[in-house]
Amino acid sequence: MDNRQFRAIVDAYADMVYRIALNQTRRGTDADDVVQDTLLRYYSLSKDYASEAHLKAWLIRVTVNVCKDTLKSPW
Repeated sequence: MDNRQFRAIVDAYADMVYRIALNQTRRGTDADDVVQDTLLRYYSLSKDYASEAHLKAWLIRVTVNVCKDTLKSPW
């Protein structure tokens, strides 16, 4: 994946990921961290998905899981 493709994904889905994270964590700073962690996981995976729906579902699931990990953190 090149930077242009990743930037397109970020532009398309960062707001959605942030809204989910903010709804789950109730704190803007935690939501920012969740967005960053979720998008870094996507970038490091570098997998092409069969459809946009599959990519969106993957991002939603990973966002919720990162939120759960953030909320159970002792910090």
